[in-house]
Amino acid sequence: MKSEFEKIVPEDTRQFKDLFKRYRDKRLEDLSELNDIATQALILAQRWCEIQSIASVIAKENDVSKTDFQTWAYQHYRNLQEMHIDCRSLYKCAREDLKANLLMEN
Repeated sequence: MKSEFEKIVPEDTRQFKDLFKRYRDKRLEDLSELNDIATQALILAQRWCEIQSIASVIAKENDVSKTDFQTWAYQHYRNLQEMHIDCRSLYKCAREDLKANLLMEN
């Protein structure tokens, strides 16, 4: 069931959910996917930061609580930041492991 806030920013919510699903299903051996998730999370985090910063305008236009909407948007922003940091770290570690394994084989 969609929350009333999801109906206000449906495309942003869809993008968040799609990326969150990719994050949930990530595989450590898929370096390209880890890097892409990290990049997309950073881009979407910026968008959610913008949504949060104009929360009062959005709330007024949609007759919802500014505080509740701002908190909801901030939680999306923080989740995206954490996804970015996690995937960036996993990518770095996986890449280093791959390099080490290739060096050991030679």
